[in-house]
Amino acid sequence: MGTATVEAAIVLPVLLTLLFGMLELGLMARSSLALGHLGREAVRVAIVGATPTRINSFIGEISSGINDARLTTTLEYRALDTDTGTWGSWTPLATGEDGLNIARSGDQVRVSLQYDYQLASGDLFAVIVGATDDNTVPLEATVVGVRE
Repeated sequence: MGTATVEAAIVLPVLLTLLFGMLELGLMARSSLALGHLGREAVRVAIVGATPTRINSFIGEISSGINDARLTTTLEYRALDTDTGTWGSWTPLATGEDGLNIARSGDQVRVSLQYDYQLASGDLFAVIVGATDDNTVPLEATVVGVRE
């Protein structure tokens, strides 16, 4: 009886740490995958001419499981210089006079998302996953598409 209690006291903390670690990493992976999905869907909307306001609204509509308050979106585009064959610099995407975004056909459109994932386990795994002082882990997704 005493031996089983001692063994349980030794093994139980290790097993619980492994269990909570797997849950935490699973939740973080889910958020990372959701962020990538948001980026792909947002760039899909952007390459057909949606305005930045519509793109951000669309992201808010489909961002299930992502806290919008901790999500930062950057929308940019760049054009190809046909004389030199090089891409120009990234410029913030804006709304044109025609009611669409200002990227022209053939321009690249980039959607960058930054999300501060809040650790569910608090300080327990903060050092292992490189969390900041407020127990958040920065996750990023960047997707580039060509304007149709």
